Amino acid sequence: MNAAFSAGPHRILFIRHAELHETPGFDQHGVPNEESLTVRGWQRAGALVRRICPSHGEADLVPDTIFASGVGPDSESLRPPQTVAPLIDFLRSRGSVETCFEHLKYDTSELMADVMKRSGTVLIAWEHSQIGECIDVLPNPPSHPAKWPDDRYDPIWRLDRDGDGWTFSQEPQLLLSGDQDA
Repeated sequence: MNAAFSAGPHRILFIRHAELHETPGFDQHGVPNEESLTVRGWQRAGALVRRICPSHGEADLVPDTIFASGVGPDSESLRPPQTVAPLIDFLRSRGSVETCFEHLKYDTSELMADVMKRSGTVLIAWEHSQIGECIDVLPNPPSHPAKWPDDRYDPIWRLDRDGDGWTFSQEPQLLLSGDQDA
């Protein structure tokens, strides 16, 4: 294995921020906010806890570090950090998890450079239009779909270390009605 590539995570998970198509969204206190998750989005965020951290069976998706896009110029959405907020609360109640909300949604190179400084499993909640670009800046990136489908909130894109590169697979969340297993 290339020495420069020996550091870094052994698994990277990508999820899209949860649902947004209803208007308005609501913050965690129920206050309407167009940059926040919808009711269905908050349901997905809560259900994601047990998909990532099951109470029984394999816990191979439990993250050591969670990234979500930060809020700033051209990156106003609160949905990515809100999507992982219940998971972070759950993991912190059982120990600790590193978090990073510093990178804005178009800062894909900086994000992935930071990801490659981490170890274990990394979960990234991001704007779906930028996820493919995040993968493409990895050293020896795997083949993956050209873009995340605009109408899908339910897949998990999984990258596993494979020598000097990565393998790509997609897993269904199967959390809410309408989620697809394909």
